[in-house]
Amino acid sequence: MTFDELLREHGPALWRVIASYAPPGAERDDLGQEVLVAVWQALPRFRSESSPRSFVLRIAHNRGLSHAWRRARQAPSGSELPELADPGPGADERAVAHERVELFLRHLRALPLGQRQVLALSLEGLPHAEIAAIAGITPENVAVRLGRAREALRRSIAEEESA
Repeated sequence: MTFDELLREHGPALWRVIASYAPPGAERDDLGQEVLVAVWQALPRFRSESSPRSFVLRIAHNRGLSHAWRRARQAPSGSELPELADPGPGADERAVAHERVELFLRHLRALPLGQRQVLALSLEGLPHAEIAAIAGITPENVAVRLGRAREALRRSIAEEESA
């Protein structure tokens, strides 16, 4: 499978994973480039021991985890600047949808890394066994982390909506 084929087939999933680790803007763009370079460099070593989807998502999550660890060691940089809505036709609807997605992603990024990782992979439709292989944990632990992540996400969103 070529790099272009991988991106055509799994690009949207890659960008969703990247969004689960980095806020919009330059930071997300940088992480995206880092992930794409890593996929490009690792592609010659791909031996079809897993699905191409698992291969690229594992790389994306490993880079995302490294990014999150680096970011956690840095001092807080203050509040994030909001993105401006597109002024074109239908911008209101796109802005509302974008705002909801970013709200969800902000809460997702606030989860502990282990919970964030399994929830993001689950949202991509991966079965517990495949998530376990990517994360290096057991399928049972995937189920536990998913349950905790979903509950924490529900609580976090509900607290913000009630405030």
